[in-house]
Amino acid sequence: MAFSAGGGPKQSMSEINVTPLVDVMLVLLIIFMISAPLLHTGVEVDLPQGNLELEVNENNLILSIRADGKTYLNDDRLHPEVIVEKVKAAVAASKSKTVYIEGDKTLPYGKVVELMSKLRESGVDQVSLITEPIEAAGK
Repeated sequence: MAFSAGGGPKQSMSEINVTPLVDVMLVLLIIFMISAPLLHTGVEVDLPQGNLELEVNENNLILSIRADGKTYLNDDRLHPEVIVEKVKAAVAASKSKTVYIEGDKTLPYGKVVELMSKLRESGVDQVSLITEPIEAAGK
């Protein structure tokens, strides 16, 4: 039989101290809460400048064309042959019937018009173009 420093029999401790675990979890939660809004989501597109005011939220359908010609619906890459079907399905499932186009400023005008005609084939009547505000472009 083992004896403790006080002279009595030694008993094993059956309780777990969770305070350090809770402290670590709270610190991680705070770190993720601070860093989550800073993470960039979406497709990287160099937008042209303009005075158009637009509030984009997660419910909007955003069709992006990068400078290399790759097309994305929100964050999903689209093959050119399936744009009409994918947009049609997304518009049917979405609350918003407007599709927002963000095209790289180095793209030829014909590429944007071609994409707009594909949207028309999909049954989309409301199309808006996303631009970078002029005051933010100079920074």
